Amino acid sequence: MNYLKKYADQVKYISDEMKAGNLSPAQGAVQLQAVAVLAEQDADEMEDAVYAARLRKFADMIYGVIEKMQSGRRVVQ
Repeated sequence: MNYLKKYADQVKYISDEMKAGNLSPAQGAVQLQAVAVLAEQDADEMEDAVYAARLRKFADMIYGVIEKMQSGRRVVQ
């Protein structure tokens, strides 16, 4: 199973829902955090170290997005 694609699709769906106004930024952040946690859990269970590292990096990227969403520096365009 391609976990990276699965999680990327979930992140895209959450992003699209927030852009459409169906999810608030707070709700989106909670859902993104859940995706990141699942990616980390799958990375811990991976036998392929390179693929596990990619999953962890993807989770870190999601956490970075969540941090930017929650900061006071956020600019609405």
